[in-house]
Amino acid sequence: MYFSKLSCLRVFALFIFLFPLISYAEKIDFTRHLINYQIADREKGQTTFFGTEGPARLIISRSNLMTNLEINLNNNKIIVDDSFDGKKDIEIAIDLIKENTLYLNVEEINKDEFTLRIKQTAEVNLNVISRIHFNTNVTDFNKTKNFYNSLGFEKLSGAPETNTQAMARAMGIKTPTSYDGSQGGEAGGYVLYAELLGINNYNGGVIDVIEFTIPRNEEKPYSTMNNIGMVSASMYSSNINSDYEYMKSNGIKFISSPIKRSDGKNFAIFQDPDGTFYKLIEGVTQKDEKNITNIYKIGEVTFNISDLERSKAWYKMFGYKISNTLPETESLEVSKAMGFDKAIKIKGNLMKLKGDGSEIELIQWIEPNNNTKPYPIPINHPGIHRIAFATTDIEADVRELELQGVQFISGITPCCTGPDSSSGIIAFYDPDGIIVELAEMPFYARILFPIILWFRGIID
Repeated sequence: MYFSKLSCLRVFALFIFLFPLISYAEKIDFTRHLINYQIADREKGQTTFFGTEGPARLIISRSNLMTNLEINLNNNKIIVDDSFDGKKDIEIAIDLIKENTLYLNVEEINKDEFTLRIKQTAEVNLNVISRIHFNTNVTDFNKTKNFYNSLGFEKLSGAPETNTQAMARAMGIKTPTSYDGSQGGEAGGYVLYAELLGINNYNGGVIDVIEFTIPRNEEKPYSTMNNIGMVSASMYSSNINSDYEYMKSNGIKFISSPIKRSDGKNFAIFQDPDGTFYKLIEGVTQKDEKNITNIYKIGEVTFNISDLERSKAWYKMFGYKISNTLPETESLEVSKAMGFDKAIKIKGNLMKLKGDGSEIELIQWIEPNNNTKPYPIPINHPGIHRIAFATTDIEADVRELELQGVQFISGITPCCTGPDSSSGIIAFYDPDGIIVELAEMPFYARILFPIILWFRGIID
């Protein structure tokens, strides 16, 4: 995200030579609308939702057959009652338009709960090739940089400390800000300090560590591991017990000592100086490279989401495929190591991107449940606030995402050295309001590849 034009051209040439362009054409079964309803709410309600013109399915899962539902979808009445021969799971063919109106009337006979889901398939062709980074906002960059250095992280690149008002708006910042232009850049924009940091030749990618000065946000990151949003990221260690002792002796805060999960791996949760959660996970044995720690790569970023089925389909758009299903329960000991006093219950998957092997972890919390909203804009809240993917054609991808009703924070914005920048970025929301970014920077496609050492010296 923070390269000069010369560096961009050199690395882009390498990319073209070594890595063919990838385009992911996926048939996605989108959840266009979702209602999890408890009769105790005693509600009637009208909602509107996005769709594309064409066939879709209305799927209702009931826990009690006594419930009668009257559904009015775009002025077409649908009755769900005893005529469905005692079926708890019902699927009805429907048609959608771009802007749909649904009115729901529940006639209560007995206490019940049900899920109403409207699904529609669509083929989406995005040009995403890799995860560039995930962003962690901090309140004291120097303190946090020392924290990462103590783990063995190194700087890949810096960033412009000031920029245009357009770039500020791309981050959801209301302009003009209070910045007077005295430090360069455009008055009314943002002021920050940022570096891309990675470990072990940037194995697993990099972290975009940012301290915003203008506008400033001093709030705390998520306080629990089950908040909706990007709540944590993983680091893999070849000797977790040694690293735990070393990190603890350096004042790094852990929830507990390493504990074995049901998948057989030891893990421990630690926090950065602001309180952002990271998972230290036992990995494979590595050669002794005499690093500061035994941490050898950045792993998956954890997304806590409200509906696993909906989010799995949505992230499939970007080329992610399910690589593993997470255990639904863990022991009380493991739950306590995550900060909970009762055994947890979840639904979740690991998903891997074919292009660069990066992973994301999607978790829907059943117990304990926490429906607190993710960080809002502007994208300067301390904690993991944004994840960025590289695309080879940002304009085409934006058109595809618009067709699927994605809500954007701004238009495509030149990044990151003003109007003459050689690439662009755009940020938008996932189904839960988590912020995702596309950047047209194809040279990032192999952020994991070994020859990154070759061009480290030419990066500004």
